[in-house]
Amino acid sequence: MSRKISLGVRRASSLLSTAASFVVPSAALAAPDLTALSSGTYFSLGLVTSALFCGGMGYVMHLRAVAEARCSDAENQLKAFNQHTIVSVTDRNARITEVNERFLETFGYSRDEVIGQQANAFYPDKEQHQFKLIRQAMNDGIPWTGELQLRAKSGRPIWTQTTVFPVYSDAGEHVSSISTRTDITAVKQMQSEQDMRAALHMLRDQVYVFDAETLHYTYMNKAAMDRSGWGDDYKDKTPADSVAEFDRSRFFERAKPLIKGRLPQLTYVIETDGTSFEINLQHIINVDGRAQFVAFANDISKRLAQEKAKDEFVSTVSHELRSPLTSIKGGLGLVLSGATGELSDKSRSLLEIAHRNSDRLVLIINDILDLQKFSSGQNQLNLAKTDLSVLIKDAAAANEAYCTQYQVGIRLVGTDEPHVVECDADKIFQILNNLMSNAAKFSIPGDDIVVSLATDGPDTLIAVRDYGVGIPAEAQATIFDRFTQVSGQDRKSKGGTGLGLNIVKVIAERHGGKVTLESAEGAGSTFVVRLPSRHSAQGRVQDAEILDAAQ
Repeated sequence: MSRKISLGVRRASSLLSTAASFVVPSAALAAPDLTALSSGTYFSLGLVTSALFCGGMGYVMHLRAVAEARCSDAENQLKAFNQHTIVSVTDRNARITEVNERFLETFGYSRDEVIGQQANAFYPDKEQHQFKLIRQAMNDGIPWTGELQLRAKSGRPIWTQTTVFPVYSDAGEHVSSISTRTDITAVKQMQSEQDMRAALHMLRDQVYVFDAETLHYTYMNKAAMDRSGWGDDYKDKTPADSVAEFDRSRFFERAKPLIKGRLPQLTYVIETDGTSFEINLQHIINVDGRAQFVAFANDISKRLAQEKAKDEFVSTVSHELRSPLTSIKGGLGLVLSGATGELSDKSRSLLEIAHRNSDRLVLIINDILDLQKFSSGQNQLNLAKTDLSVLIKDAAAANEAYCTQYQVGIRLVGTDEPHVVECDADKIFQILNNLMSNAAKFSIPGDDIVVSLATDGPDTLIAVRDYGVGIPAEAQATIFDRFTQVSGQDRKSKGGTGLGLNIVKVIAERHGGKVTLESAEGAGSTFVVRLPSRHSAQGRVQDAEILDAAQ
């Protein structure tokens, strides 16, 4: 400031020097505006006054120019700040009172849509805890800085580097908060892609990432590039360029449950160039909101060959065992029937144990052979029009003695009228037999098993309900797997191969249907087999009570 004052004084002195040129001789004493100096010279007071005024005005004009320059710099800085920084102001209750244009451009809202809104309306669910931390910091008078994800009007996630600081009144009350943000979405995306590439690049499985709309590849790891023979030019390729059998329409139809969020991932097998691949497909949303598919392809040709060899071995061994076991079981049965004479109580007890276990071994072998035939495609379905009402009655009669053993009755619902569908009668009978025998084993003596038949739109429902011990929630996810039995000493005493429910599942799926379970520990279980009614005759049961029982 002293420099600026000095400059103004120098300018005034210069003007005074100019005024000196107006000094007049004594002959001009008659002029009314001349003043005499002690030296005998005269000067014009008006001119000097004018000079001093001009000097002062020059200084004032200089200060104004400096101020204008400073204002211009501040305006330019504010303009740049507004162009590159997202600014919002909230009141003490976290309601938005002001935003800049950059905020509106970034998030896609109009000003009217934003003003008055609670600030956390722009936070996704997973960031709501951050909103609470920020509010607490404002109340404590502490600025908050960190990375924060917000949500645009379109739903697109936007990553921001955010600083929020409180504003206080003269009385020390928190009156508002100012938030300044920088959009770092592109940086986060780059970091995310770099992290993903580093993690996936050296995996043995092939990894393909491709756009969810165009299907153009956006990433392939080393194994995928080695398999395809492509280099960095893969980004102009699609799955159709790497899999000759790829069908775009069929792919989107298959991926629909992923796109709609009904499934987290999808696993299926494809064959290309004589090689079998297990595909694990996922649908993800990138940090910039772009939808992508991630496919992990695992060459399972060797595994399938090993499984085939294993199945063939099991089948061979099972066939070799079944014949002698059948003979052993038959011989034990004859001895127990008294064909060889009277038996002592001890001998009879031992023979009964041997007979029961030989019977169990025969059942296990038969189940293994059935599953092996299904997996190898040898066990074809013999579809024919079948009256399920009659089939259920036959299965109930076949299991009557077994139910009597466990002091359990069988009650049929919905079987009074014919209900004809196209199915493999022997296989459906096997389903009924497995479900009824299981229900009998785990029912409470004196209870009834309820077997229901009903329709649900185009489908037929067969439900087997028991009121026994039920199945724990943690065991229900694997109950249909091979060799799976629910743990518990009382359950183990019931016997079983752990294959029956898996056979039920396989047969139902081979018919184009499925089997589901509803159960709670201590409240019994309901197994529902849903079959497509390929061809139905008259007499379809629609009674609401029956449908409820089946469901």
